[in-house]
Amino acid sequence: MIQGNFIYINWEQVTNLVISYGISDADFVNGISEIPTRLVLINDQTEGNQFNNHTRFQTVNGQSFVREFLLNSSVQDKMWLDYHDPEDLDLMMPSEIAELLYMAHMKTHLHIPLYAKLQNEFTYLSVSRWLTKIYYRNLRNFYHVLDVSMKRHLRAIHSNRWVVFNRGLAVNDVSNDVLKQLASIFSEGAIIAFNEFHESSRRYQIPVLVQQHPEHSNWWRDQQDMFATADRVATLNYDVDDKRWSLTILDPVPFENDAEDL
Repeated sequence: MIQGNFIYINWEQVTNLVISYGISDADFVNGISEIPTRLVLINDQTEGNQFNNHTRFQTVNGQSFVREFLLNSSVQDKMWLDYHDPEDLDLMMPSEIAELLYMAHMKTHLHIPLYAKLQNEFTYLSVSRWLTKIYYRNLRNFYHVLDVSMKRHLRAIHSNRWVVFNRGLAVNDVSNDVLKQLASIFSEGAIIAFNEFHESSRRYQIPVLVQQHPEHSNWWRDQQDMFATADRVATLNYDVDDKRWSLTILDPVPFENDAEDL
């Protein structure tokens, strides 16, 4: 089982799909602009508070109930879409319902699962405890989620380093410039290796790696396997005194891809 204090991101630009490891449910909830008010659960989950007769899916209704469901760590296989109106599900065609069943079973899509009739902002597929596939209608939501997650990972390594002194760390937001630079390698399969950090003169230096074969992500069994097929291309820095993030690029070639505008 893959474990460790790092973030993995593989972004499929055509489908707005972000495959990630190390981004928690709490990171997602705290990062999105607004918690949905309605979810449809597309596998055999029984945590819904209502049932839709047309699709035969359970649903979660009410923003507080949605938040509780999203943060429920006892639910291991969360697979859901949000939807806008209570009657939206009743408009789903049999072929679309079949697509959702296929997606829940195979954990991949037949067609991009961002439906006009549902007006869903997200489609969320849990692959394993920390590995998720999320389709974002608006990628700004993903960048906010990533910012929250990066700050959490940094605070974790700082707390472990200064556990005896119980020194907390106030971490500023990651700048748009740094996020744009990182975004240019997400389609390559990027690893932000917080657990390989180096600290010097109150400056954290965190390796950034790019996968040689990002299409093999479903084959990885442990962290060593993942890191063995990656090349270091940059260093992510956080200056504790200046409270500022920066990126030092070691290999410019992977960063030559055009990044999505934030």
